[in-house]
Amino acid sequence: MNSKDMKAIYKTQCFADVELETKTKSFPAHKIVLCSRSSVFKAMMISDMKEKNTECIQVDDLENDTVEQLLLFLYSDSLPNIQLKSATQLYYAADKYQIGKLKEMCSSFFTQNLSASNAGDLLLLADTHNYSNLRKVAEDFILEHED
Repeated sequence: MNSKDMKAIYKTQCFADVELETKTKSFPAHKIVLCSRSSVFKAMMISDMKEKNTECIQVDDLENDTVEQLLLFLYSDSLPNIQLKSATQLYYAADKYQIGKLKEMCSSFFTQNLSASNAGDLLLLADTHNYSNLRKVAEDFILEHED
């Protein structure tokens, strides 16, 4: 199956067997996709955690748009129309759910879009998530552009 087929499976929600719930919305998904892309989701589904029995994963700390983009990434491996705010939120989700490729893609986006107005925020993000590569890039940028 290619990413277009996977995206179609996500969009049609046919045979969805789990839901990700924010404070205001529910997002149908497929356990097999979540578990194959995230060791955290896999642990939730195979252990005796409440998610296994309720078929529902609470993601109250994520915004609806972030969950939508996260799921779209998990199914299609792409990040269309990503912006700095959404990349920051997706990075947080990628770190929380241990989705390495998404972290790398967000980090690459940050590096390509580094500016004087966001360098401090990215340094804070890197410190919060203990991401040394992004921290070094942000620190180097700040040092090069002191004035």
